[in-house]
Amino acid sequence: MEKLIFIILTFLCSTINTQAQWIYQQSGVSSTLNDIEMINENTGRVCGVGGVILKTTNRGASWIQQVTNVPSKPLTGIHPVNDSVVFSVGWFGTILKTTDGGENWIAIQNGVFGDGNYYCLFFINEATGWVSANNMGQGSVKKTIDGGKTFTSSNTFGWPRDMYFKDSLNGVGVDGAATIHRTTNGGNNWQTFPIASSGDLKRVSFINAFTGFVIGGATEILYKTTNFGQTWNNIGFIPNVTGYSTSIAFIDKSTGWVGGTNELYKTTNEGNTWIRQNVSPGVLYSIEPVTDSLVWACGNGGRIWNTIRGGDTITDIKQISYNIPISFELKQNYPNPFNSTTVIEFNLRKNGIYKMDIFNNLGQLVINVFYKKFTEGVYELKYNAEKLTSGIYYYSIQGENNILTKKFILIK
Repeated sequence: MEKLIFIILTFLCSTINTQAQWIYQQSGVSSTLNDIEMINENTGRVCGVGGVILKTTNRGASWIQQVTNVPSKPLTGIHPVNDSVVFSVGWFGTILKTTDGGENWIAIQNGVFGDGNYYCLFFINEATGWVSANNMGQGSVKKTIDGGKTFTSSNTFGWPRDMYFKDSLNGVGVDGAATIHRTTNGGNNWQTFPIASSGDLKRVSFINAFTGFVIGGATEILYKTTNFGQTWNNIGFIPNVTGYSTSIAFIDKSTGWVGGTNELYKTTNEGNTWIRQNVSPGVLYSIEPVTDSLVWACGNGGRIWNTIRGGDTITDIKQISYNIPISFELKQNYPNPFNSTTVIEFNLRKNGIYKMDIFNNLGQLVINVFYKKFTEGVYELKYNAEKLTSGIYYYSIQGENNILTKKFILIK
């Protein structure tokens, strides 16, 4: 059976009732966090106001603040080329670079108020990248082909809030007033055109070299392109939204998330329907899916959120006794065998972080049932196995530096 990895996370939120599996992590800062980027399941970075750059190498168990030496700068975008080479940009003419994973940050540019603001960036390798700039209302995109030593500028009507390049020639940016910026010659020239009469586009999400999505600000209209930004189609909207959308991310053509003011929505059918997910209050400025299950987000107030279930609602769990058990125990489910729904009880003798996983008969991980902070006591879990096929499975709970495993049989 695959080895289970237990990573201790620190939470502010300890409620156990049915809820979306978004975990609110302590970042150690209170400033607004504008962009989060992961290079794999364990390692990522986030940047924000006050020259803040945080790094995790343990899937968010801890976030270490790195020394940028620009404490007065609002950093708006971060882009890791790899684990060693990372670029970040911000207001007041700020461009930062590290070549050692963030141990040392070099200010390629370190301007003052009035030098213009950089909003976003995108690099395709260590040498070639683009930075979006606004100087006194004049928009431009700066390009480097030598890792930031020099930049050349091209004018744009407006300035991209977010950009994506699929290669050294073809790139797409998004902007306010539902505006698209598109280049086919590496940013030397830009075609700028609206895709709607209104909508402040802050993020673009491409899943491949052809298909991408944007959301239309307060209009909550979703637009999709299948020809890398040449044309965009209105494919629907998110109903009953009270806030303002500030972020969007799709992991494939079907599954995506849209975040905004105190709201987060998920679709699994290409945006035809949306389900609101339960996250602690805050404004989500950036969403970063690593897989369809492992997703990150960051926002105001130093907030970082994480889910390992794609944000889907967990199975019902209730505490049936507050007495401290004499031992850590996982009980046999009942009924067993069962059809779709069964009950699993477990005893926790210590406060802590616990996870339950289900494996198939080959020892392969099928699903994570929960990954949460619990207080000591006795719990009852009502598990619905409607997504599983008939067969023999093993359910395992991990905590207290120990793993307990039982077998159940699903018959449909």
